[in-house]
Amino acid sequence: MPSTVTAPIRVVLETKVAEHNPMLYNADDTTDYVEGFAAITDCDLETYEQRGFLVIRGGLNPAEIEGAKAELERMTLAEDPGCSEIYYEGSIRDHLPAPVSDERKKTADGGSASLALGAIGQTLPDVPPRKRARFVRKFQGFMQQHPPLAATALKPELIALVERLAQAPVRLFQDMAMIKPAGGREKPWHQDHAYFNFPLETRIVGVWIALGRVTPENGCMFVLAGGHREGPRIHFKRRDWQICDQDILPHKQMALPMDAGDIMIFHAKLPHGTPTNRTQENRWALQYHYVPQDARQVGDEVRLAAFGSEGKNVTC
Repeated sequence: MPSTVTAPIRVVLETKVAEHNPMLYNADDTTDYVEGFAAITDCDLETYEQRGFLVIRGGLNPAEIEGAKAELERMTLAEDPGCSEIYYEGSIRDHLPAPVSDERKKTADGGSASLALGAIGQTLPDVPPRKRARFVRKFQGFMQQHPPLAATALKPELIALVERLAQAPVRLFQDMAMIKPAGGREKPWHQDHAYFNFPLETRIVGVWIALGRVTPENGCMFVLAGGHREGPRIHFKRRDWQICDQDILPHKQMALPMDAGDIMIFHAKLPHGTPTNRTQENRWALQYHYVPQDARQVGDEVRLAAFGSEGKNVTC
């Protein structure tokens, strides 16, 4: 029988998506690194302003890495993972006993958007736990129930750096674990601010923590260095809520391979994406977003006026 969790949770069985053009992740260069929090200089902060990111070697110690990864592995197997949302790869549908119906967002004219959200409910897939665990793509909202993960988001050295970059005291407003399983899908090129209802001038700082070796083969970060300075880019519903592929292909890309414990700090308007995992092993990562404590959210219309394609006479 399917497992029903004891606390409210949003369970998303994603749709299958088309394979991406390999040239979308064809790096011209790889990044350099800062050797630990203590080595960060004012010059590095200026590099962040110019490129839109920094990568810090050894941001987490081995005990922190192992504690966080072990906690995520337990969550993938648990009948109640202790989070607010869990997303499964679309390929899990091949192992379900019956088909599922997808939900679609409505467009402004009352039609149905081209991108399906997936099947959404509060019941874990009716698949044996060890098989089910192989398709987990994302956890969200786990801070209260998983101290080893919360500790990584609240690490004092990390918060101190984020506040220097945000130029204000900050609060965490989003916590996610990004598990790209073996064969796991691409996260197409996008800007994180396109998902957030904060004013465009808000200094949102993203943090992406590798819990194992990440490479172009298993889905490391690719970025358009300096692309945040060009402001919002139009996003479309294609394989995801994404920047049009044709808007990415002409640009010089940079790959960000990382070791376990390395931390990427990035601007919320930095264009980035991660390719399909071509290996037989999971790629484990955590992702957090921080905003100034006094930041206040705005309506969807503000965000979509900058990032949305509806009403802009723009095609992809």
